[in-house]
Amino acid sequence: MKKIILHCGMPKTGSSALQVQLAQSRETLLKHGFDYLPMGDFKQARQGRITSGNGAGLARAYLNPEHPASLASRRGELTQKFCDMITAGDQHVILSSEFFSAAPRALLGQLATELSDFGEVHLVFFVREQLNALASSYIQQVKRHLLCQYPDEFFAKWDGYKIPMMYHSYFTQLAKQAPDAQIIAKPYELSQSHSAGLMGLFLDMIGAKVPAAAMPTDSRINLSPSPQEIRLMIEVNKHRPRMQFSDMLVESSHAAGRANIHAQHAILPPEFADEVSTFFRTENEAFFRDFAQSENIYLNAWTDDDFIDLRKVTFDATSVIDILSGLLVNLDQRLAKLENTA
Repeated sequence: MKKIILHCGMPKTGSSALQVQLAQSRETLLKHGFDYLPMGDFKQARQGRITSGNGAGLARAYLNPEHPASLASRRGELTQKFCDMITAGDQHVILSSEFFSAAPRALLGQLATELSDFGEVHLVFFVREQLNALASSYIQQVKRHLLCQYPDEFFAKWDGYKIPMMYHSYFTQLAKQAPDAQIIAKPYELSQSHSAGLMGLFLDMIGAKVPAAAMPTDSRINLSPSPQEIRLMIEVNKHRPRMQFSDMLVESSHAAGRANIHAQHAILPPEFADEVSTFFRTENEAFFRDFAQSENIYLNAWTDDDFIDLRKVTFDATSVIDILSGLLVNLDQRLAKLENTA
């Protein structure tokens, strides 16, 4: 029976990198019976760019109308368009977008019911340890939205009940709304020890038997900067740079070996980290027991000794020269491309 696989995110679990790998590996996947449909911003993903995934149009159609990215008014049209694509071939179908996890569970369940007429629906999720996900969200605000606050300021009014990180509750309720779908959820952190990284873990989860030699490597997409670079961006953001500045900084950081695709972020104040860990402890135990069905690797994942206070991050001359040199080289390479296309 045909599988219809919706990779739903969640946020901060490497979705952009996975979408690039899926798009760039489409021909290989087709040989093994899986089709990452060439829809949406598929071409951008093949070029290694950050995208919303090939399933973004369909996912956005199932957002609430008040969501800024909603295409709810086109729900019928877009559903039919994707259903036509799904039924056009014999292969199992893969659609990916973080917007699926942003859809209300009732509407995601409605979509799963719609698609179940054409095959076996699999809703695939990765989750991330909550402290790391919160820190990553903060860093994204610094990188992309000119945030100048430090973590303690940014999370001063944190309300755990308003964020979708109650994983066990989320999947339990989704299972009731999507009784015809199979829910597959694993911790993103398992990709760190997988021989083929996140792509390999995903293919294992959906039952795709692709030889290791044909596996693409983890894409260095949307990498996280080092604590020094975060502190630098906080200061630079006061001058309101273009978004490309942070891109250049992180690209040069990766070239210098500072950026890490599996970076752990110990930048949250210990008191806040303890509050968050306590808040999610019971939920995490239940998630690992009932859904991940593995050892709870989030238990005691942090200690107060891990904390890095961004206010106290300093720069020696060597570090400054290293960071500035990378930025200058990156800028020079961009200028060279412009000269070559002039």
